[in-house]
Amino acid sequence: MQVNQPHVGQIAHGDMTGAGKMRVRFYPGELKDEAIRLVVEHRLTTSEAALKLGLRSEVVRVWVHRHRCRKTHLNDIEQLRACVKRLAVERDTFAGIAASLLDKTS
Repeated sequence: MQVNQPHVGQIAHGDMTGAGKMRVRFYPGELKDEAIRLVVEHRLTTSEAALKLGLRSEVVRVWVHRHRCRKTHLNDIEQLRACVKRLAVERDTFAGIAASLLDKTS
């Protein structure tokens, strides 16, 4: 896949050139998705996926790391929402018990 000029939704990655100058490369989203898929689903190493797609292994490693962090973050949010829901049910249950006890003592 050819590296193109930036478009909406593309991923930029810096590339060191010369005396500490940073050149930004833009990769199509499809290329990033394919690299991640090769590592996550097909169990290739980041180096193997990079070689297959003509990329530097560090670029693929960063993409896979970000993908895994994002996935973990979403799972954490789902778990927290489930916990909040359980706590709300417990709170309502205890509030009902407390109200019942207060009615009996009044």
